[in-house]
Amino acid sequence: MISVVILNWNGRKFLKNCLDSLAYQTFKDFETIVVDNGSTDGSVKFVQESYPEARVVSLPENKGFAGGVNEGIRRAKGEFIFLLNNDTVVDPNCLRELHTAMVKNQEAAILATKMLFYGEDKVINAAGDCFYKDGYAGNIGFKESDIGQYQQSRMVFGACAGAALYRAEMLREIGCFDADFFLFYEDVDVDFRAQLMGYKCLYVPTAIVYHIHSGTAGRWSPVTTYFTAKNDMNVLVKNMPFWLFLKNVLKIFIKQQQYAFISISLGQLMPFLRGEIRAFVELPVMLVKRYRILQKRRVSVGYIDSILCERGKI
Repeated sequence: MISVVILNWNGRKFLKNCLDSLAYQTFKDFETIVVDNGSTDGSVKFVQESYPEARVVSLPENKGFAGGVNEGIRRAKGEFIFLLNNDTVVDPNCLRELHTAMVKNQEAAILATKMLFYGEDKVINAAGDCFYKDGYAGNIGFKESDIGQYQQSRMVFGACAGAALYRAEMLREIGCFDADFFLFYEDVDVDFRAQLMGYKCLYVPTAIVYHIHSGTAGRWSPVTTYFTAKNDMNVLVKNMPFWLFLKNVLKIFIKQQQYAFISISLGQLMPFLRGEIRAFVELPVMLVKRYRILQKRRVSVGYIDSILCERGKI
């Protein structure tokens, strides 16, 4: 069985399209869990009255993406967990394609969907995720026209948690999502930890999801800038093997300066600086987590190096 976990925060306007699309799935062996992060827009009542088949987990406060989905994962009964953003519409065959791919590919513990922009069905949001040697993650194919260049299934670094399937057993072993991240890059952290433990991610192009990108937080909003600046550093501190950090330190430094410049140009200097400062404050906690993670590493540093991407060479 698949447990579909949808996180919601004041997203009532998105929920009808999302939940309706699940009702039309050709694969029927799934449950739906809607985790509400303390919404004030009537989301909980709407789901309870309109979609009684869905289980609602109503949290008294906003626990962020990481803390919220963890609450859903803890309550999930399925062998597989499908995390789904509330601002998505799922193709009718999506769950069937994911289930088939996970059963056939036992070496994969994470499946990435083909995410297209909602309303722009031929523009790619993500064809899996990559992690660059300069320390930043990215959506493969972002804003490219979909002309068949990503129609082959292949192993990728990770999956955008806006629409990704995970083996529940793997999540239990690596520790689910890090609540200290709160928002953004928490999926990158899971991808990195999974790779260090020898779990792989498969991109499944026939599993299609339409996504309103940054429908809740907003692209380049102060919230997005703050958490991206903070959590990008936390991912590196927690997961990057020291030798790889030294090998790529110049690229990492240059990319940090570029991100700072972009933040300044968009009027987001203060959120960027607050994010960097907060990452420094969280450094001791992240170093403890790093020790525990790297103690369990099952793959070679060379393997991790081989799955990191160069800019422009995906």
